Amino acid sequence: MTIDALIMLSGAFVAALPFLGFPNSWDTFFFLCAGIFIIALGIVVRRRLGQKTRALKDEELSATRAPRYEDPEQ
Repeated sequence: MTIDALIMLSGAFVAALPFLGFPNSWDTFFFLCAGIFIIALGIVVRRRLGQKTRALKDEELSATRAPRYEDPEQ
């Protein structure tokens, strides 16, 4: 299951939780657990995006530092 699917599933769980008929103390516990889970997923997504951004910046830097080919016939 992808992280996107987990985020959507946990959001649907949070939206449906008040209508499931659990006692208030259970609802509080489930909301707390779902909130921590969503925060953890957000951290994972943010780290993955940061790694991709750093990789793209490194590629751009290495491309600008590479020696350019000059045609000797010109």
